[in-house]
Amino acid sequence: MCLPIRNFKSNKNSKQSSSLSSEIASISKMASIRPHAQLPAPRLVVTGHTKGGSSIFASDTVVPQFHPFGPAGSGFSNFHNSATVPVSNVLPIPDLGNVLPRCPPAGINFGISDFAPNGRSPMHRTISADYAIVLEGEIILSLDSGEKKAIRKGEFILQRGTNHEWINPSSEVTCRILFVMIGAEKIVLGDGTTLEQTVLGPKK
Repeated sequence: MCLPIRNFKSNKNSKQSSSLSSEIASISKMASIRPHAQLPAPRLVVTGHTKGGSSIFASDTVVPQFHPFGPAGSGFSNFHNSATVPVSNVLPIPDLGNVLPRCPPAGINFGISDFAPNGRSPMHRTISADYAIVLEGEIILSLDSGEKKAIRKGEFILQRGTNHEWINPSSEVTCRILFVMIGAEKIVLGDGTTLEQTVLGPKK
């Protein structure tokens, strides 16, 4: 998941806004129309420093979830995003309240995604290495080769630029996954083919 989505009001980002709208429309068609019991919005504690260098708690807040696909669709809470690594520990935390989780090409993104019962994402590839842990429920990780694996609460995922989709097999339980996404080099195959980012599915 590797597009720096910040602010869609400017002309510069009009194409990104259009792409985002198309993405939301596509995923919405896949979302269950039955409302589900959403998990509580997460609490985020952020530390910082005084001007004199003493450690402090900079904030302690509940992060509202972004539900772009309606109450029966997936929900997202983005905690932090940086366009570069090393990350600055003095710049203000960016406002990421109403954006899909996307990782800048040379940066990081940290947040959670909730998948509704019977919910699924489209097949997609991100130019990132994704470190993930299932916090609640269970998720099916499906690859474009047809292979699938179930990952359950307390289990981990290292996703390395593969074309994939997420499927919540439960009809009752919302699945919550924590993601730390790191911008990665594009994968180049032996014949020189570069595996590009896909947003709504593999190219036909």
